[in-house]
Amino acid sequence: MPRINGDRPVPSLPARHDKIRVPLWVLLVGLAARLVGRLVLLLMRHPIAVAVLVVLTAFYRATGLLGLGTLAAAVVLVSMAWRLAHRSSFNQAAWWAWGRLRLVFVYRRRWRAATVHCGLAIRIPASNAERVTFDEYFPRIRAFRTSRPVESLRVELLPGQTPQTWAEQAEALRHVYRTRACRVRAERVGFVWVDFYRRDSLGRTVAPYPVDGPDAPGAGLENLVVGRREDGRPWLLQLRGSHVLVAGATGSGKGSVLWSLIRALGPAVRDGLVELWVCDPKGGMEMAAGAPLFARFAYDLPSIADLLDDAVTRMQARADVLRGVTRLHEPTRDEPLIVVVVDEIAALTAYVTDRDLKRRLSASLPLLLSQGRAPGVVVVAAVQDPRKETLPFRDLFPVRVALRLVEADQVDLVLGDGAHDKGARCEDIGTDQQGTGYVAEDGGAEPVRVRASFPDDAEIRRTVDRYRLPAAGPVLALPAPSTAPDLVDLLRLRGARAVDDLSPPVRPRRRTWPWRRAAGARPGPHPETGGWVPDLAEYGNPWGDQ
Repeated sequence: MPRINGDRPVPSLPARHDKIRVPLWVLLVGLAARLVGRLVLLLMRHPIAVAVLVVLTAFYRATGLLGLGTLAAAVVLVSMAWRLAHRSSFNQAAWWAWGRLRLVFVYRRRWRAATVHCGLAIRIPASNAERVTFDEYFPRIRAFRTSRPVESLRVELLPGQTPQTWAEQAEALRHVYRTRACRVRAERVGFVWVDFYRRDSLGRTVAPYPVDGPDAPGAGLENLVVGRREDGRPWLLQLRGSHVLVAGATGSGKGSVLWSLIRALGPAVRDGLVELWVCDPKGGMEMAAGAPLFARFAYDLPSIADLLDDAVTRMQARADVLRGVTRLHEPTRDEPLIVVVVDEIAALTAYVTDRDLKRRLSASLPLLLSQGRAPGVVVVAAVQDPRKETLPFRDLFPVRVALRLVEADQVDLVLGDGAHDKGARCEDIGTDQQGTGYVAEDGGAEPVRVRASFPDDAEIRRTVDRYRLPAAGPVLALPAPSTAPDLVDLLRLRGARAVDDLSPPVRPRRRTWPWRRAAGARPGPHPETGGWVPDLAEYGNPWGDQ
């Protein structure tokens, strides 16, 4: 425990002490010893600063004011050359030096008053017959880190304190140091990190990160880059072996999170390692633009119920194969990771009126959430109302993202108890900050402020064109002798390729002239095809992909 200002290891008892007269020289020796002790303590705590001060003093005594000015000019020139040659290392050194100055002249200077008035210091009263004094114990700053948006203090806790004690006083500390935000993170036993955010690095729209190539910050399906954290680092979201819930009010930016995640999965979709099964209960208005990327796409309740039932079947079949082989599915081209995306999951849990559909949906969704992570069937869902009545199984999502919410109580519903007190104030997020929120993961005690990137319509089209799935089924090719010339020309105009290379399955179908059909005559053979016409129903729509 630090001892400051004459702290005593044992609190003094109220008593009247006898006055003892000492010679003056004893008093002077005591003061000198105390001064020497403080000097030694200063040298031990700040060796670099003391060494620089001593060198500058000696240089000034040797060269005078002109030499000191010349040295300063040389330092400026070397710094400019360093910045031009290697800017990243120069910025690190500059921020380190600036952080040392702020630690001394800002944080340490106000530390004692801040901890006393915020109730984070221990003051034990001790009195005698003449006056009342206090034995004071203060938490000590053990380390300091700085960057452009945040300055962090590593603080040693006093006996009897917990990280929750400091988290409750985060707002008071923010006002003491006049910063934009203050959050407390628990480290190991006995220490916390107090983060002071001086500027908002998420105030502007986040541009989409590269998702493939050497500049991509992600690392596989465990770390998908979907945006930026408040400390300036990329926001990496774990998808393999997890489920993700995105909660936010209308216009909070849930679409930005979903599209950023889909965009990050683009290379894996192209390589056949991921299949996207997308459900859009809002009639396909939000997700239809990415249909060429999706292995399956459903936008009405019956087809969504069929999709989820098929996902459960695939999950159970895959679990039978992997049982006793591995505990977590490894995506391959033959067995890809299935990502079930639901744009508004409340439409499947609380707003369904058909009893049969509601029974099917209520059975499939909890099965996927409780058993789908290990076999490689994960769920990504978005919801506006996170209450238990709307989403009864929200606790089955290990990764939860809370965007702008209407009420403060909803923050703890999404991120867990105590998240609002730890700084996740989702109700204060502005309406112009779409995609901004807080993310919490199982095992992570502190919510992290993040902002998803914003893929506009042009970026979504580029993603779809670049990573779209290949056309399913064989390329349409019809033999010329068995096809009427007008049909061949029509198919060519519609964009069908290699029309004359493949013999299609055909069935006999007779055609008749219009005036004979109106009179009720039976169809007769076509004069140019001998009665054989290709059955296009067996090919599907030949120009549906054009």
